[in-house]
Amino acid sequence: MPELVDFPTPAGLRSLSPFGYKAEALLALSGTDYTKIPPAPDLMPHDKIPVLREDGRLIPDSSLIQNHLEDSGRLTCDSSLTLQERAIAEAFRRMAEEHLRWVLAYTRWMEPACEAVMSSLAFGHLDEPARRETFLAVRGEVKHTLHAQGLGRHTPDDLYRFGCDDLDALAVWLDDKPFFMGDRPTSVDATIAGLLYALLCLEVDTPLIRHTRAIPTFAAYVVRFEQTVFPGATQIPAHLATLAETTA
Repeated sequence: MPELVDFPTPAGLRSLSPFGYKAEALLALSGTDYTKIPPAPDLMPHDKIPVLREDGRLIPDSSLIQNHLEDSGRLTCDSSLTLQERAIAEAFRRMAEEHLRWVLAYTRWMEPACEAVMSSLAFGHLDEPARRETFLAVRGEVKHTLHAQGLGRHTPDDLYRFGCDDLDALAVWLDDKPFFMGDRPTSVDATIAGLLYALLCLEVDTPLIRHTRAIPTFAAYVVRFEQTVFPGATQIPAHLATLAETTA
């Protein structure tokens, strides 16, 4: 059976990583049975997750996992999209994965308000001194990466303005549709839902999370995606379910 390498996740959460979430959703959309296993050095050729291990192969990166599932004929959810629709979906996917995800990284790892929550979620298996040390190490790596990427050179106000603009663009396109490209989920939903899931599942207050919660369609969309793609196996935290009900 194929194995998906992802970080261990606290009960009730599907994945701490938007890209781990995306890969798991793509597997579900393709009808592929799979198990999840924790990371190990010999399972991570790019030193990142997610990685799919199947038939003796290691397939790193959620986009390569998508290509693999499509090439094998299992992932066909985009087959009904026109070329124009595919182009629109790809543009939004790139905006989310190459821009919005970095603002999410900033709010998760650089915001003081998120420190206790992220330490507990990501490193709750460690004792307190090791948890603090590991969190600070990750914060340093994220700070360096954000600076190299470019967004980390901006002020927090400007950074959050960029992220909120991305969220507004997603909201305008989603509008009142059940899913991003229409009546049924396609591969771009795995990306968008994964990022929104990561934002809405954090019970803290930052400008980016506050803006995400203020857009009424987002919580209901994420819950709908979970219920459609993972029927009978949804992982919807109580506060996300409540938010979806109150903003519906």
